[in-house]
Formats: sequence, C-alpha cells, structure tokens
Amino acid sequence: MTARWPQHHLLAWAVAALIVGGRWPLALPVVSALAWATQPRSGWAAAAVVVALLAGVGGAARTAHEAAQARAPLAGGAAVGPDERVEVLEAATQALDGRWRTTARLRDATVELRTPVARDPGALRTGRLVRVRGRLRPVSERALGARSRGIALTLDATVVGVAGRRGGWRGAFDRLRERAEGSLAFRHDGAGRTALLRGMVLGQDEGFTPEQEETYRRSGLSHLVAASGQNVAFVAALVIGLGAVAGVGRRPRLLLALAAVAAYVPLAGAGPSIRRAGVAGVLTLLALLLGRAADRWWALIVAAGATVLVDPWSPGQLGWQLSFAAVAGLLLLADPLAAAARRAGLPGWAGVALAVPLGAGLATAPVLAASVGDVSVTSLVANVVVEPVVAPVTWLGMVAAALGPEGAPLTGLMVTATTPLLDWIAGVAAWAATPGWAVLRPGALTAALPLAAVAAALLAVHRPAALVRASERLRRRLAGHPAGRAALRVVAVRGAGPALAAALAGGLLLGGLRPRLGAAGAAPLVRDGVVVLDVGQGSATLLRDGDAAVLVDAGPADGRVVDRLAAQGVTRLDALVLSHAAADHTGGAPAVVQRLRPRLLVDGRSGHPDPAAAVAADLVAARGGQVVAARSGLRIGAGRLVAELRWPPPRPGAPPAGEDPNDRAVVVRAQVAGLRVLVPSDREGAPLRQAAGGPVDVLVLPHHGSEDPDVPRLLQALRPRVAVAQVGRGNSYGHPAPPTVAAVRAAGVALRRTDRDGSVGLAALPDGAVAVRASGAGEPR
Repeated sequence: MTARWPQHHLLAWAVAALIVGGRWPLALPVVSALAWATQPRSGWAAAAVVVALLAGVGGAARTAHEAAQARAPLAGGAAVGPDERVEVLEAATQALDGRWRTTARLRDATVELRTPVARDPGALRTGRLVRVRGRLRPVSERALGARSRGIALTLDATVVGVAGRRGGWRGAFDRLRERAEGSLAFRHDGAGRTALLRGMVLGQDEGFTPEQEETYRRSGLSHLVAASGQNVAFVAALVIGLGAVAGVGRRPRLLLALAAVAAYVPLAGAGPSIRRAGVAGVLTLLALLLGRAADRWWALIVAAGATVLVDPWSPGQLGWQLSFAAVAGLLLLADPLAAAARRAGLPGWAGVALAVPLGAGLATAPVLAASVGDVSVTSLVANVVVEPVVAPVTWLGMVAAALGPEGAPLTGLMVTATTPLLDWIAGVAAWAATPGWAVLRPGALTAALPLAAVAAALLAVHRPAALVRASERLRRRLAGHPAGRAALRVVAVRGAGPALAAALAGGLLLGGLRPRLGAAGAAPLVRDGVVVLDVGQGSATLLRDGDAAVLVDAGPADGRVVDRLAAQGVTRLDALVLSHAAADHTGGAPAVVQRLRPRLLVDGRSGHPDPAAAVAADLVAARGGQVVAARSGLRIGAGRLVAELRWPPPRPGAPPAGEDPNDRAVVVRAQVAGLRVLVPSDREGAPLRQAAGGPVDVLVLPHHGSEDPDVPRLLQALRPRVAVAQVGRGNSYGHPAPPTVAAVRAAGVALRRTDRDGSVGLAALPDGAVAVRASGAGEPR
C-alpha cells in the first residue's frame, strides 16, 4: 500500500505523531525517526519527518490548550449557585455509592457532575438544562477514567430544578433520540429486551443491569450494544436497499445514504467508535459517488486523524482503541483467514463467517487484555452463532425508530417481531458466559503468547515480500550512519522482516501486559488467612482456612472481584456474605455467584432495595443453595473457619422511612487460621465498638476509613496489630480520612491500604506475629 501511495504513509505517521505529541511529547523524536526509516520512497523521507514533527507539536499544543480550558471553570469560583445552568451531555448512570453521575457542560467546559439520588432521574437525560447548587473541585491525578475523557473538574452538586432543554441542532437530535427510544420499548419487558434493542440500534447500554453487562462482556458480545462500523453499514445498506425497492436512482440513493449516515452518528451518541465509523462510511460513499474504488486503509487513517482532531483525548478511551484495532485486524487478517478456510475445504460463506470475528478478535485481544483484563474464549463461537440475526434485529429496530409513535401499530409490530431474535442473542450470551473457562484471565502467558504468535504468523504469510523489503530498506539506511552500522553488527537485519515484525509485536504486547503477568502468574498472597481484596472503591474480604473459603462482600460491579479471587486460587466458595444494600459492596455479587457457586448466601439487605444482591440471592436459590437473612448471632462454619455475625440485631418488618442502610450493615468477626479478624463493612460509631467482641489481630477499617470520632476508642478496645483500609485509588471521598489515619498511627497500629498496596494478605506466624503480603499498587484496575 505505502509503496504505491506514500501519502498513506505520511498521513499515518502524522496521526501517530498527533496522538503521541498530545500524550508523550518527549517521544516525538522517536516517532520522527521511525517515519523516516520506514518511508518506502527515499525522496519522501524528509517530508515524513517534517509532517510528523509538525503534527506532534500541533497535538501537544492542542492538548495543552484543551487541558487549560478544562480547568477554566474554576476561574469563575468553586461555588456553583442555583442561577447557573448546567447542560447534561450524556444520560446519567448510578455511581457505586448510589449517587448519579454524568458529564455536563458548565461555563464552556466539560465537567463530571455527581449528584445525590435524584428525585427525578429523568432530569439528567442528555440535552437537559438543570440548575444545581454545589462546588467544583479538581479531578485527582489518579482518576484516569475522567482524565482520559479530558475532564479536569468534578461538580458535586444537588439538582434544584430543570431549566428546559438545549436548542439548536443538538436539541433536535435529542428529541429524535427520545422519540426513537420511546419506539424501541416493549410494553411488558421482563427479559431486558428493551435495553438490548436500544443498544443494538442506538448504541445505548445504560439500561443494562450489572449482570447483563458481565454476561455480554464474558461472551464477547458487548460490541453489539456499542454503535460502530457495523451499525453505519446497516444504515447505509438499509437506505440504499429501500431506495432501490422504491425505484430511486443510484446517485440519489447514495446521497440519501450519505445523509442518513451523517445523521445517525450524533443520534447514536457520537462516541469514539461511531465517529470513526461515520468518517469511514462517508469516505466510502463518496468514493462510490465519484465512481472510484473505496480505499479502506485511507478511510481508516483519515478517520483516526479526524477523531483525534475533534477530540484529542479520544485515543485514551477504550472504545476508540477497540474500534481501530478491530478494523485494522479485519483489513490485515480477514482475507488470509478466509482463504485458509477455503483451503481447508469450508464453503466460502463459512470462511467469511469465521474470518471476520476471528480477525477482529485477534486484533482486539491485546487491547482488552491490557485494559479490561481478560479475553473471551467463547467469543468466536458466540459471534458466529448470533451473526445471522444481528442485521434483521437492527434493521427492524431502525425502521421502527424512524416510524416512531406515529407509525403505530406498524411500529409495535416491528418491535414485537424482534422478540425471538433478541431472546436468541440473550440465550447465546448466557450460554457463552456460563463456563468458568469462558475468559482467559489478564496477563497469563497462555493468553498473550498464542495471540502474538498467530498474529505474527498471519502477517508473515500475508505479506512476506513487503516485510522483507521493509527490512532491507531499514538495513540500507542504518548502514549509512556509524550508529546504525554498529547496530547492524549486533543484530543481523537482512532477511529478518517477518521475525522482526513478530518480535516487535510480541514485545509491545508483553510490555503492555507486563504488570498483569506478575499479578496473574504469582502464587496466592496467603494460603490460610485473610485477603483484603483490591476492588477499587468498594469492599470484598476473603477468609480462607484450608479448603474453606468465605467472602464478605463482593465489591462494585466494575471491581473485578472474580479476577481477584482467581488470582488467589479460589475456585469455589462456601459462603458469600452481603453486608448491606450498597452497590460498592454488592455490585460484583452476581458474577461471584455465577462463577463460584456459593452454597450459602447471607443477605444483609434488611429490606432495603438492592438489584445486584437480589439477583445474587435468586441465583443461589435457583441452584439449590441456601439464602438466609443477616442477623446478629448467626454463625458460619466451614471446616476450621468460624465466622459470627455481631450486627445487625434481628428486626421484623420493613425498614423505617429514611433509614440509612449503613446502620444495618453486617459486622463479621471471624477466627481464621489463628487470626482474629473483624470486618465491620460500613457500620461505624459506638454500636460497632459495642458489637465488636474484644481484641482482634486484624481490623478492616469501617466504612473505608471514613472520618468517625469513635475510631480512637474503637482502636483502644480492639488493639489490632494491623488495620487495612479498603479504598480506591483517587477516590473522590478522601478515604481513608486523615483523622482516621492519624488515629491509627497514634495507636501504633500498622496501616495498609488497597489503593497503595493492592490486595493485602494477612496470615498468622508461629510466634504469634502477623505476616503481611501485598500484591502491589501496580495491580491493574
């Protein structure tokens, strides 16, 4: 490709420099050197360097300007009064602590809006203008999720009123989106069909429960509810097909398809993947209009540059990375994989059906392993099985959304027609996510090396001559300089193009996964004792003695508690204790129950609503396990492990109005392999001290180490040797609170914290001391 069209090469390195310049400016000389060394035409080498440097400097300047703009609202004061209007930029989701979180526009900058439980969550829909009362504060340097979106400020506020909705073309698209959402709803939906249909048509997954998210992630089908290139292709194909049926000419059909694609991108949320797909789709349709062959590599490179220019933070977002990796994988691997399938005797359609998901899967696997932490093993089969129904569902949904309520009863009939197809997709997802081996865990060599080997082999087979020519050009250029000649004496470059490509790919892959290799391949922190798991801003504590294992709380839905337990070698649980109704304690419970099948679930909801805990309880009961309500005096015995609930006291009936679930949080005191342990979850104050039951060796600090004036008295009564704070890195609550840390140090107690130490293992030594081992702060989130 680059041998015929050097402009591809120039633009590709310009985009690379644009990305690198905005994130790592000091790496620009390396990018420029690579642009020069790999330029297929020597006369263009200098131009490649100049273009790369200019793009990199421009990217650095753009990112610096955006960063300054992101902090600009603070210049107007930290306080935000009720007279200021805040524009909601995306639908709000419920955070781990029960508050609602979304991105919003304030004083011409994007901020993260956090608000208590909303009286009307619908007020926080995309495009609404709301009045709030609160304060701005800088986002922690470790809050990578916000920083990857270019957000530098958080607005902690209370919504005091709705001021209307935004106008202009954005407001028009907001109304169209809401109209489409209303059309894509099932009247009686007990199976999550509405959320799945809206996700497949509009790229919205806000309606998914944590269990659904986990199921689609493990099965490798989560891409179905992320608007991407497939959606854009479906839109274009639908418009062109309907136009042909209606007798519309070729050129008007293509123009209509172009307009439909341009309208669909903002309608589907304008996320990183759909922006990339929109640019590529527009370029493809323009090529067809002009009677030229579509250049897919050119479209991909232009899309990368366009998305980075629009949003310099997009390369840091997982959706952007997965989108471009998938398309590059298809361009590189789909044809040779399909050809290999044909040589193996498979029909042509079967080869294509296998090549597309396999090519995309191979390319995205390293990205997923380095960011999410695992790779779905069942993804290929699941995608092949559901692929025949994806297009019909999407097309029916798109037509229903376009018809809207005015199209009734046809709209309802089309939505109803998707029912068996949606149920088929959901069934395949559940089937593919159920096996314990459905995903390969992060960093394991078995997960990384085969992917690197297969990818390198396919690249070598696909274009060996091009790789050899590239290595020859590199050798000749290196030979022209003293440093290059020295390097050639160390490494024989001649004829080693495929080997160098494989080594480079494997090195980059293993380098990106290096922090995970240690975490996944290491032995459990302790065989017998306590492991306070690093699940972010949440709680999950493992008690184990011999073959017995009890888990107290399961962390938040995104805390990867199953991964943490797998790293400790846990393959089953005797009991799961859910302390109280709080998403940062129960969000991971459905995944834990699905994977580890505990025989007993202790339900600490005390009548308070908690969807994740309800799902976990139903799953345990459906599999023949026992579900019991939490109460003081309840004892859990598993082998030599004994755990006793010291709180809450029994109470008949429903909770009184306004009761804080933390007041009923379970307090667990356990004797584990010679250690006395107290896990108080979020119970604080004098009641905790009175319920604790005397001195302990290990104390998991109550409520993540929040500020509590009773902590000094608690430490005096318990006299622990080690205290552990379960907190997330860069958490917005300031946990553990400085007064609590000071009290622990004043009491002479060793303090460990999961935000700095990772998971913390504790075991009793023969001399009565407590051994402490930590996974390290590098444990990936």
